[in-house]
Amino acid sequence: MSSRPRGFEDRLKAALLARLPQTPPPTPARSFARRYGVPLAVGVATAAVVAAMTMTGSTRDGSRPADGPTGTPSPSATGAPEIRTDAAGALRFRMPEPLQVPALVEELQKRGVPAVLVPMRPKSQCTEPGGGYRGPQADPAAEVRQRSADGFDMKVDERTVPPGYSLTFSWADYYPMGRSRSIGFGVIETSKVPSCSVDYSEGLEELLKAGTAYPSGEPAGTIRIPRPTAAELPDVVRRLQAQGVSVAVTEEKPKSECTHPGGGYRGPQADPEAEVRSPGDMDTLKINSKTVPPGFTLVLTKPTDPSRPVGAGVKETSKVTPCEIDYSLDAPPFSLDAPRPPN
Repeated sequence: MSSRPRGFEDRLKAALLARLPQTPPPTPARSFARRYGVPLAVGVATAAVVAAMTMTGSTRDGSRPADGPTGTPSPSATGAPEIRTDAAGALRFRMPEPLQVPALVEELQKRGVPAVLVPMRPKSQCTEPGGGYRGPQADPAAEVRQRSADGFDMKVDERTVPPGYSLTFSWADYYPMGRSRSIGFGVIETSKVPSCSVDYSEGLEELLKAGTAYPSGEPAGTIRIPRPTAAELPDVVRRLQAQGVSVAVTEEKPKSECTHPGGGYRGPQADPEAEVRSPGDMDTLKINSKTVPPGFTLVLTKPTDPSRPVGAGVKETSKVTPCEIDYSLDAPPFSLDAPRPPN
């Protein structure tokens, strides 16, 4: 043991401590964050991830398109849906409208929820493989989307978004007139949150390349009709053909009666105006040169069950078939008395 006097060392230590800045006492975490088991540092990191994904010219694949229609509202421009706390302490809110997504993510983050905005990008600008999200849960109470008295709500608590997981919302900000065609949500391990998700909408690359020169709005001569019933099909087809519309009827049949597997329909369109059926009005068909372009045909599918609605899609004219296989017709009938498979 040293026999040196300690007086000098004690005075030096006291002088050094006096020159250090006073550290304020730590701020207690939000109760919601404690219930999740998420430290405040994770919330700060999540906010940093969102900022990196939405910055123009980011070096990540999630960078915003350099050209093309945007019209993106600021998060404060369109408020989040009302968020309420139920008796068990869970947060509940309605599925947001597309323009509400940024504000919703911001509000959830303020409440201690690990929520992340994942921008949708064309394939050329996002190489994320995707996947890895939490699948359907055996416990219905562990699902984010919950049935409510007036439809569906979203529920956020430690069962739907467990510790170590994040709630993500995919969102596109580059569609004409600032509208996103759709949004998606999911729960994924926080370490696996992607910087972007691929948008496979048809015509997206061309739309972005055209930029402000892209023609917006619907073409002249647009025809709008209610989605017909099976009984109305002959008359509807006759009237549409008289107006120069390329239209055909295909029938659903069992596999033994039809050799055409179906498929080949035009997929989701980058331009919402090019959709035959609007997400906001699925029972009205909109027919024009954008929704049924030259070389394509409007295909109306007659169901085997007359009580079911008529299907409507768009195919290349050369790929239209007189029937399509309805595989449900060949499935064995469901019975509650059927033997269950062994565990």
